[in-house]
Amino acid sequence: MLKTYFGEWGEGKLQRLPYLGYHILLMFLVVVIILAGIFAVGAAENLMGGDLATTQKMLMDKFGIVAIVGISLLIFIAMMGQINILGKRIRDMGLPVLWTIFAIIAVSMILNFVFPPQEVTISASAVQTADGSAAAVSSITKTNMIVQIFDTVIFLCLVLIPSNTFRSKNND
Repeated sequence: MLKTYFGEWGEGKLQRLPYLGYHILLMFLVVVIILAGIFAVGAAENLMGGDLATTQKMLMDKFGIVAIVGISLLIFIAMMGQINILGKRIRDMGLPVLWTIFAIIAVSMILNFVFPPQEVTISASAVQTADGSAAAVSSITKTNMIVQIFDTVIFLCLVLIPSNTFRSKNND
C-alpha cells in the first residue's frame, strides 16, 4: 500500500477501481486522524475539568508548534500520496502526467480568479435535550461552486475513463 502511495513515481500505473479504492482510503485515513485529534482535545478538556477555553489555551501553549508541524506534515503526506495516485491514474489513461496535472491546477486557478469564492452560511440546530436546553450552530465559510463542479468532473473522468484511452496505437 505504501508503495502505491509513495513509490513508483515515474513508471507506476493504476487502473480505475484501484484508483477509486486508494483515493477513498486516503481520504478516510485523513478524516480518522483529524477526528482522533478532535477527540484527544475533547478528552483533555474532560480531564482538565470541563473548561474548553482554558484547555485549548493550555494545549496551545504546550503543544502549539508541535500541532502546527504535525498538521502541516499530515497535509503534505496526504497531498504527496494523492498526487502520486493521480499521476499513476493519468499515466494509465495514456496522458502525459506532468502536463495534465499542471493543466488541472491552471484551470482550477483560473476558475478561482474568474469566479471568486463566495461566503456561504451553514446553519444547523439541535433538538431540545431532556433538561430543556437547545443548541444552534451557525458557520460562515467561503466556497466556490464552479471549482467544486470542475473538481468533481475531473474525479469522474479519472474514475470512468478506461485504461489506455489516450495512448496512441503506434507507440505500443
